[in-house]
Amino acid sequence: MANVNRPTEGPMSPGGEFPELEGMTRRESLKNGAKLVAAAGIGAQIMAATGAETAVAQQVRKVASRAASKPGYGPLVKTGPFKLPAGFQVFEFGKAGSLMSDGLKTPKHHDGSTLFDAGNGKLTLIRNQENAGFGNSLGKKKAYDRHAKGGVTTSMFDTNTGELIGSSLVLNGTDNNCNGGKTPWGTWLTCEESTVGKHKGYEKEHGYVFEIPRDATSPIDPKPIKAMGRFVHEACAVDPKTGIVYMTEDNGPDGFYRYIPNHRGQLHRGGRLQMLCVKGRSRYNTVTGQKVGKKLPCEWVTISDPDPEDAERHSTRVYDQGREKGAARFMGLEGANWGQGSVWFTASEAGDAYRGQVWRYTPGKSIKKGTLELVFESSSRSILDQPDAIVVSPRGGVVLCEDGDGEDGGNNFLRVLAPNGKMETFAKNTTKLKVEDKDDLIGKDKWGVTEWSGACYSPDGKWLFVHLYHPGTTYAITGPWEKGWM
Repeated sequence: MANVNRPTEGPMSPGGEFPELEGMTRRESLKNGAKLVAAAGIGAQIMAATGAETAVAQQVRKVASRAASKPGYGPLVKTGPFKLPAGFQVFEFGKAGSLMSDGLKTPKHHDGSTLFDAGNGKLTLIRNQENAGFGNSLGKKKAYDRHAKGGVTTSMFDTNTGELIGSSLVLNGTDNNCNGGKTPWGTWLTCEESTVGKHKGYEKEHGYVFEIPRDATSPIDPKPIKAMGRFVHEACAVDPKTGIVYMTEDNGPDGFYRYIPNHRGQLHRGGRLQMLCVKGRSRYNTVTGQKVGKKLPCEWVTISDPDPEDAERHSTRVYDQGREKGAARFMGLEGANWGQGSVWFTASEAGDAYRGQVWRYTPGKSIKKGTLELVFESSSRSILDQPDAIVVSPRGGVVLCEDGDGEDGGNNFLRVLAPNGKMETFAKNTTKLKVEDKDDLIGKDKWGVTEWSGACYSPDGKWLFVHLYHPGTTYAITGPWEKGWM
């Protein structure tokens, strides 16, 4: 295990680079970028499930037939803050409270995120900061709302050295930025998970989706995409063929939505917001009594008023419109990710045991129709405990971040769903949080083990980035992925 100093970053230049700190050499600045904290792994073999429609995914399907030759990752081993497969390396950076390149402190509560290739072995991480409640914005520049504490940050990570180059705030003054989604045209969609507004003293209304360019290194002009709906947003997944954006809601009960833009890749130019219905089953309830593998034919109903004026007082206004037209009911919808021609999404509080479900929606040949399928339902928290973020691995496994009983002093895991329906464990968070943290930035919270969040892969599939949500730290993981299906 190698040791590297924790990150300290310099100011960014107008051109978007992250130069060295004053008085430091470039190499010294890089050495302060991240901390190599270790490696270790999984028991049984992880078989292929699905993959994105990429060259990597095509390779997955070619080698899937050779699953029997996969040795698997081996037993979990305690290293640093986790238990991980032996042979894997973990690089730590972006700890809440650490200084960013723009002079601001790294915000707390790391959540949804994505990775872009920045060339020469560098990766751009765009990460949500899920801060809610009335207060002061993270920065003074270009705040959408000076009283909203959420936002989005960007970081540049060098895979050649395993070090952080720099980071900064790129969206300022939004509320409760939970999850989001990567677009095929090179942007990040960040979602506000609340509908607070002027009635509670805020400067602006909230509950919208915002779009972040991949190359942003300073606060952008914040422009909510109101046609995508004002509700308690969670995550997005984009169909690369059509440009349709699928969205989850986490308000309990929830709808599954899609946004059909008038112009592909130009979401601000208007479109239609719709909610999923099960064909012939008006107001279908997906929460309990479902059968794994059963395919339900679906249709869509259009939301007449996607931006209701009274959404602050009545956060279910958009949902209610869909239900009145026969739309389906979900519970605790969380992460969403596109893979192998389908949208994969989680329902953290659903199922007969209320431990969570994994769903897949596959569009039909006509955009008017599609198929909904329950892929997995947890019968016990020891198998899967309230899945949140989801990402389809380049090697085929469906990776799930648990958001379960950690807050009650229990455990949280990174799980992997195999195509045979078996749930495997890839990592365990062993970091115990203090019952009371007196840090002014973090505040006083009573937590056991924090949840995993924001899992995402590098475009080449060699790196998995994931966060510990509270107070907030990012980890970049790499290793012998070819041994299994992570």
